[in-house]
Amino acid sequence: MSSDARVLTTDDLRVGLRAEFERAVTAEDVLAFAENSGDRNPLHVDAEYAGATRFQGRIAHGAFQVGLASALVGMHLPGRNVLLGSVQARFIAPLYFPCLVLVSGELIAWDREASGGTVKVVVQDAERRVPTAEIFLGFTMHEQRDETTHSARAEEVEFGGAEGKPLVIVTGGSGGIGAALIEHLTAQYRVLALVHRNPLAQRIAGHPDVRELRVDLAAADWSREVETVLGNAAPTAYGVVHAAWPGMPRGGLLDAPDETVEHQVRFGTVYTVHLARLLFNHVGPAGGRFIVLGSTAGTRQPNLSVAAYSLGKATLESTIRLLAPELARRRIAANAICPGALPVGMNKHQNERWQAMQAARVPLGRLCEPVDVTALVCFLLSPEAGYLSGQTIELTGGQL
Repeated sequence: MSSDARVLTTDDLRVGLRAEFERAVTAEDVLAFAENSGDRNPLHVDAEYAGATRFQGRIAHGAFQVGLASALVGMHLPGRNVLLGSVQARFIAPLYFPCLVLVSGELIAWDREASGGTVKVVVQDAERRVPTAEIFLGFTMHEQRDETTHSARAEEVEFGGAEGKPLVIVTGGSGGIGAALIEHLTAQYRVLALVHRNPLAQRIAGHPDVRELRVDLAAADWSREVETVLGNAAPTAYGVVHAAWPGMPRGGLLDAPDETVEHQVRFGTVYTVHLARLLFNHVGPAGGRFIVLGSTAGTRQPNLSVAAYSLGKATLESTIRLLAPELARRRIAANAICPGALPVGMNKHQNERWQAMQAARVPLGRLCEPVDVTALVCFLLSPEAGYLSGQTIELTGGQL
């Protein structure tokens, strides 16, 4: 989740506005909350005790989930200019950890004259798709932003900078790798950053060669919004870097909900094909580049503990191999980059012990870093990589 709060004003707010974010909840998070709050009830902190109860395991504090709701209001909807005034909560189901949670909110009441309203927040176990809390937060707005402040709405942002720069579309722009890619690419390219739940960090969104567009790749009409931007911003697009991915649900395939498996596979197949079509229709006569970010947990080393994720990433590699000959008709080179474990994105909450264990398996003695990925992306975008296509390039540090 970005450290930069969204900025909405009283003029921006209306009933029906929505926002959401995902984050991992680790044992360290819950234990730290217990220590800071003083609520060390054994149901939350003692695995042996909790396992003997009817819950059969440790669960997160209800107040911890209220904190997640507070983060949505304070960082996303309405964001920076909000002051929390009241909280009403009910806890529908236990939240077991470690887990991935989806925190979604909707503005259900808004009084512009009083400058106050209510956001309904639902906390959901993203992997089991089970709602665990429903929380209503009353708020007031404590200040107006200056008119020169950067708008959080993508439709108000225009491209600036050097018009001669090629345009590259980056999905997952607000993620750890996506953000690193955008910062690296702006030296040579203009970037259309596609984001879904979280906005771009302010330092990126304010760059004259970056435009942010909020789309859902699972929606039927997302490409129309991109088509509009491409028509206004440039006659052609040079490349697509597909860095978005819908989390890493834990567990095997037998116990995974059908929709979880389907969503992972569609990201590796259908949504990737849609992006390829978009580039195919907008690339210039000199050709372009189509790059996707896979994982060594795909074809190379499938992981049973995250089986749906591994399956989705494996299908991504096959999709690229099959797309490459077709994209070649428009001189588009298509490749997949498959890095090993990265200490950002879905792994950013992993502790030092986990990072040290992962690094110990790598002959080069360290984890793959974002700079390793961005450097390879820049090479694949370069003229020198024009004949390299249909390949899966693994970043393993020499690991067999």
